[in-house]
Amino acid sequence: MRMPGSSWFTALALILLLPACDFLNGGGGGGGGTGGGSGSAFTFEKGFTFVRKDDRNVYLVDDADTQTTTTLTGSANVRTPSFSVDGQQIVFVRGTSMDSEIAIVPTAGGIVRTVVATSAQQKNFKTPVFSPDGAQVAFGFDDGNSTRIGLIGADGTGARVLASGGLSQAYPSFTPDGTALIVAAGPPGLGYTQIERITLASNSVTNVTNVLGNEAQGISNRLVISPDGTKAAFDGLVSSSVTRLFVIDLGSKVVTSIYAGEPGTNDSFPCWMGNGSIAFSSDSGGNDSVYKVNLPSSTSPTLLVPKAVEPWYSGR
Repeated sequence: MRMPGSSWFTALALILLLPACDFLNGGGGGGGGTGGGSGSAFTFEKGFTFVRKDDRNVYLVDDADTQTTTTLTGSANVRTPSFSVDGQQIVFVRGTSMDSEIAIVPTAGGIVRTVVATSAQQKNFKTPVFSPDGAQVAFGFDDGNSTRIGLIGADGTGARVLASGGLSQAYPSFTPDGTALIVAAGPPGLGYTQIERITLASNSVTNVTNVLGNEAQGISNRLVISPDGTKAAFDGLVSSSVTRLFVIDLGSKVVTSIYAGEPGTNDSFPCWMGNGSIAFSSDSGGNDSVYKVNLPSSTSPTLLVPKAVEPWYSGR
């Protein structure tokens, strides 16, 4: 087990003493509606947060009207937003790989609050997610030639680096009871070809599987556990050098391809819509849109949100 040195905690402690300010490229705050709703009040009950490639801000869209969106940030350079379980907050990464932060914004709009920022030992933040109770945020980051998993309070306190077992780790996802994380893992620099479980109370690592089925060669962008904790979805790199969608049964360890997209199309960033459906972003036809497929498998996905990537769903 490789644990962080005291220098990392000293640097991070200094960061956490700084005010939670909106320091990268200007402020956030509730944006006006777009896509037909400009200037009108925006109400969010359930739906998606996502980003758009042309401006890289946090977007919000409600299921009741997927053509009308609102933006919650104005600073750009945003990646991988995700909801708290109650749908009240969104956590995301923004900034460049060498100068980034993890930040939180309310779904109702308002001040963007910094949780943690880049340090000498901690760069290129990845895929932050809330714990089920909303009190903590797990995230990936670069640590030299390896990638690790960090855990921090949503208020910016109590930062720690979790056990790695000697492998690189990324794409954390909390179990429904909040006692553990499942993470993608693999030898440093060689991709994520395994799945591990980190038990938080003991800070111990156990292997879930080192086999991703017959097609997936590695986990590319996201690994996320189902609401009932029995399965996990991931986007896997396949032999044709595109990403496809897979589900692993965490009990039997059986990996299933859930949707075979068009040749040359990347289907990525899966998220759960309940236990029976998965949404994802796809560049099918040269466009970026969010689609839905129903399990166990589908040949005809449903278009949900146009011009959107890296989705995350909240059903409240």
